[in-house]
Amino acid sequence: MGLRLAALSVLCMLGAAASAEEASFRGRQVTMIVGTTPGGGYDAFTRLIAAHLGRHLPGQPAIVVQNMPGAGSVVLANHIYNIAPKDGTVIGAVNPQIVTEPLMRPERVKYDPSRMLWIGSALRETHIAIAWHTSPVTRLDDLFTTELLLAGTGGATDTFPIFLNGLLGTRFKVISGYPGMKEGLLAMEQGEVQGNGGITWASLKATQGEWLRDGKVRLIVQYGLAKHPDLAAVPWVYDYAKTSEQRAAMNLVFARQEFGRPYVAPPGLPPTVVAALRQGFDATMADPEFRADAARRAIDIDAVGGTEIQALIEEIYKTPKAVIARVKEIIGEKE
Repeated sequence: MGLRLAALSVLCMLGAAASAEEASFRGRQVTMIVGTTPGGGYDAFTRLIAAHLGRHLPGQPAIVVQNMPGAGSVVLANHIYNIAPKDGTVIGAVNPQIVTEPLMRPERVKYDPSRMLWIGSALRETHIAIAWHTSPVTRLDDLFTTELLLAGTGGATDTFPIFLNGLLGTRFKVISGYPGMKEGLLAMEQGEVQGNGGITWASLKATQGEWLRDGKVRLIVQYGLAKHPDLAAVPWVYDYAKTSEQRAAMNLVFARQEFGRPYVAPPGLPPTVVAALRQGFDATMADPEFRADAARRAIDIDAVGGTEIQALIEEIYKTPKAVIARVKEIIGEKE
């Protein structure tokens, strides 16, 4: 009996050592891939996190950032799900729209959001629509009679204004095909378009603070599930919903903002690796040095844990089929 207990003890210790080794990134490089072009908000958040995450992962690996733009992060989501190595060394920084894309355009995707492993999110988001100061639109009510030309870069910049057109009758006109947020904002500044239909408040503050300071842009509407404390004077989209069905449709489209800057890993990772990534991300979000760096870069942090994101995704997929059909009718073929 004593020999059996000793043998079991040795096996347990070996198993624990193997698990620890499995979760260690010592001597390896972790790549964080951003699903947008360089220079935008997702890129800024990821480069901030990459500067600190390595210190909070087992083995303290080097972290590098790459970009893989395309189709509102669908290109990256397909890559993460099907091609990226399943060892924790590749993490995707994706647009949260990839969560509902399988409901809207299943033929476009090659991934299952419920099987992907969600590491965490740096921010609960509030998106806003903005208009350049020379445009004829000064508030949301104007959009029911006046057209506003927008740069569409994929994700919320296309989906949110198109959704409002179909649901409420606004007159946004989206010019799709701009490669990224940076290019879309430049187009607005140069007069090619008149606004942007879905930029996050955090991104606008972080990358275009001088526009806000100098009154170069007008804030037309905010899309969050709740009013943002910074935006008390900006119209809230839910105030324009006239029926419970309209509110349910808004919930489906806007709920993903609760995990607005998510990071995701491929399915099939060992549980110890998933735990290490989530714990490292949470520790980074709480790190005073990281927080101070975020403040210096004017980047807001309102973190959400990976397990909470997985639970939110499950709720989204409980949306009634009639509501999904209505939203798909509006935006499913136009994103």
